[in-house]
Amino acid sequence: MSEGSAWAPFSNRAFRGLWLAGAVVNLAIWMQTVGAAWIMTTLTASPTLVSLVQSAVTLPVFLFALPGGVIADLVDRRRWLIVTQCLMVFAAVMLGLLAGYARLDAWGLLVFTFVLGTGSALGMSAWMVTMISVLSRDQVPAAVALNGIAVNATRALGPALAGALIAYWNTTSVFVVITLCMVAVMLFLLRLAPVPPAHSLPPETLIGGMRSGLRYIRHSAVLSSAMQQVLVFTAGASALWALMPLVARQQLGMGAGGYGLLMAFLGAGAVLAAANSPRLHRRLRLRRLIACGTVAFAGATLGAALSSNRQVVCAMMLCAGFGWMAVNATLSSVVQTYAANWVRARVASMYVLTLMGAMAFAGAAWGALAEYAGLQASLLVATLFLLAGLLLTRNSRVELGHEADFAQAPLTDNLPLQAPVEHADGPVSIEVMYEVPVAQRDDFLRAVYAVGKTRRRNGAQNWCLYRDMAEPHRYSERFIVESWLDYLRHQVRLTQADLSQEGLLQPFRREHLQTRRLIHQPLLNP
Repeated sequence: MSEGSAWAPFSNRAFRGLWLAGAVVNLAIWMQTVGAAWIMTTLTASPTLVSLVQSAVTLPVFLFALPGGVIADLVDRRRWLIVTQCLMVFAAVMLGLLAGYARLDAWGLLVFTFVLGTGSALGMSAWMVTMISVLSRDQVPAAVALNGIAVNATRALGPALAGALIAYWNTTSVFVVITLCMVAVMLFLLRLAPVPPAHSLPPETLIGGMRSGLRYIRHSAVLSSAMQQVLVFTAGASALWALMPLVARQQLGMGAGGYGLLMAFLGAGAVLAAANSPRLHRRLRLRRLIACGTVAFAGATLGAALSSNRQVVCAMMLCAGFGWMAVNATLSSVVQTYAANWVRARVASMYVLTLMGAMAFAGAAWGALAEYAGLQASLLVATLFLLAGLLLTRNSRVELGHEADFAQAPLTDNLPLQAPVEHADGPVSIEVMYEVPVAQRDDFLRAVYAVGKTRRRNGAQNWCLYRDMAEPHRYSERFIVESWLDYLRHQVRLTQADLSQEGLLQPFRREHLQTRRLIHQPLLNP
C-alpha cells in the first residue's frame, strides 16, 4: 500500500486488529439498538417505552463520555477497555438469560440496554485513542476515514442481522450473538500488551481530570474552533437525519424499504468520501474541504425539501453522505491530532459529546419545527442554517497537529529544594522575569502571550504579565498552580511545540533575573 493511500493504516498490524475489534463492537451495538427497539414492540404497545430504547442507548453518552475519557487518560487504556467490555458482556448475558427463560419485560430490557450503552460510552474515547495511537499523526486522517467506513458498514449490517435473527430464529439469539461479539473483542484485548503511564506522578482525580480536559480545549484556538464547527454543522445536518423517514413516507411515497434505500445511498456517499480521503486532503486545504462538504450536505437537504423524484433524492443522499464524511472526518482528524498525549482521550470524548449532543437536541428541535411549519419549511430552514453556519465559522483555525509538535519535551526544570515539599502543598506561584528593549517590545508581547496560553492549557491559573513601573523595560510573568503536584504535572505536560514557543522568549532572559517559585505558607500556630 502506498503511504498516501486511504488503506495505508492497514499495513500496521496493530491498527488492523484494533480496527476489526472496533468494527465488531459497533456491529454489536447497532444490533442491540435496533433489536431492542423491535423486541420492545412485542413486549408493550406504549410508544413512550418504545422510544425510551433509543434514550437508553444514547443517554449514557451524555452522562459518561467525558468521565470515560478522563479515566482512559489516567489508566492503562487496554485494562480500561477490558473493564468496559466486561460491563457490556454482563448486560448482553443478562438480556439473553431473561429472554431465554421468558422473563424479559419492558423495564428489564431498558435497564440492561442502558448498562450496555454505559459500557459503550465509557470505552468510546479509549477505543478512538487506542486505535490511532499505534499510528503516526500524519496517518490519522486516513485512519479516521477507515473508521468511518466501519461505522457506516456496521450501521447497515447490524440492524439487518438483528432483524434476520429475530425473524428466522428467536429473540434470544440476538443477545447470544451480541455476547459472542463482546467476548471475542475482550479476548483480543487480553492479548494486547499493557501501555505503561507516561510518567510516575499520581493520577488526577476524576473531577480534576475533567477540569483539565475542558481547560485544555478552552485555551487551544484550534480545538475550540473545531468543537464550534462540529456543533454548528451537526446541528444543521441533524435535520436531514431526523426527518429522513418523513421524506421517504410523505414526500416520496416510500415504505420502510425505501427509507432503507435512502440510508444506503447516504452510507455509500460516506464510504466514497472515506475511500478518497487522502486524495481530497492532498488537493484541498482543510478549510475548503469543510466548506465543500457543508455545501454538499446543504444541497442535499435542499434537494430533499424540493424534489419528489426518487432518483433525484437518492442522488442527493449520495451527496449528503459525501458531505457528512468530508466535514466530520476532517474535524475528527483535527481534534485527534491537535491534542497532547496526556489529554488525548478527554479531547476525543468532548468531540463525541458535542457531536451526539447536537444530533440529539437539534434533531428534536427540527422535528418540532416540522410539526409546526411543515416538512418542507423545516428542511429549507436547515439549508439556510448550514450555509449561515459556514459563514459564521469562516475564520476558524483548522489545521492538523504533527507528532514532533506534541511529543513530550525533556524536563529542563531541575529546581533544588532546600526543604521537603509534599504533593498537596500549595498553591505555588511562579514568577519569570524579562528585560525587553523598546524596539523588540511588540515581538516580545506576542511571544509571551502565546506562552501564557500554553501555560494555562497545561494547568496554570491567574496567568498575567506585569510591567515594572520603575523600570519600564522589565517585565514579570506570573501564574499560579493549585499544588506542588500540579506544578510537577505542569512540567511533564510540556510538549516540543510548547518548548519551541518558550524558546522565543530566551533572548529576553538575563542571568541576573532568576525565575522564582513561591509556595503558600500557612500559619503554623494559629
